[in-house]
Amino acid sequence: MAFLFTFSLLSALNVGMDGRAAVMASNRGPIVSILAWIVEASVVIAVGIKFTLSSVIPRKQNREDVALLLATAFSIGFTVSISLAVPNGIGRHQETLSLNQLESLQMAVYAADILFVLTSGFVQASVLIFLHEVTPSRAHKRVVSAMAGFIALFSVSTFFVVVFPCHLPQVWELLGPECIDQLTFWETFAGMNIVIESALVVFPIFVIYPLRMNRRRKAILIGCFAARLIVIGTFVVQLYQAQSLKMQPFDQTFYAWKYLLATVFVQGLSIITVCIPYIRSLLLGMESGMIQTGHFRLPSRPSVQADSPLHSVPVGGTNSNLSSNTDTKRNEAVTGH
Repeated sequence: MAFLFTFSLLSALNVGMDGRAAVMASNRGPIVSILAWIVEASVVIAVGIKFTLSSVIPRKQNREDVALLLATAFSIGFTVSISLAVPNGIGRHQETLSLNQLESLQMAVYAADILFVLTSGFVQASVLIFLHEVTPSRAHKRVVSAMAGFIALFSVSTFFVVVFPCHLPQVWELLGPECIDQLTFWETFAGMNIVIESALVVFPIFVIYPLRMNRRRKAILIGCFAARLIVIGTFVVQLYQAQSLKMQPFDQTFYAWKYLLATVFVQGLSIITVCIPYIRSLLLGMESGMIQTGHFRLPSRPSVQADSPLHSVPVGGTNSNLSSNTDTKRNEAVTGH
């Protein structure tokens, strides 16, 4: 994690100090690249804190950890792809770009689109796995399973769309005439994710409320899940930018920088906000001496071992021993006299 964080900062600084990529009215690409690496560094820090806190507590490995790690890996790949797209023309007027730059730009954006869809799907899977393991209610588990099935179908279908957006063999030529309407697709993608994220904000209320903890902690955990309202806001911005980009059909390499910047924040904040409930629940568990999420329990102080064997003592044997001890004391008293 430390290596990834260091690499992220160095990449951002290198782009920022490159005089040839200075931010000008005709070159907005460096803004996207620098902010993308800052967001990615924040993602790595948030995930690192989550796993650091988890590692100090003896427990089983949870399945949402795997989904979160995969989402983080895809997020890093997304940021790398965006960084490769910037020097090849993102934020610059299309008429100033060479054919080689346009080709490299389209390949980088094509890769970023695939990684963005994968990141979004695995982040949502991580949330659902967490809710499934937390709730003891079978009804809630069935709801989570239904939501997971819907998200899986949606993610798989969108994955195939972004993998094959254009005719073979040059499926990555997103600016070509033989492709689907990219912006309409991303409008639909953003709209569906607004619905999904809204469900992921509301449903935890029904999961957390029946748990055995005081109201203050319930409110805190519900608030942690409500932090994903930020993600809904970023999807709204992405939807708006996609609609705005439709009005600029002849110079999309320049005007696309705002849309791509919105996408950067969508994928970054989706991971950061998903770490908040984990981190907060772990801190609450450490504070109270017992983890409250249902994953595991951590005693706050030493106690009597519950699994220690209890030895039965025969009642008859006890009475005999008491009688013999009494007779012995009486004999000693008589001898003393």
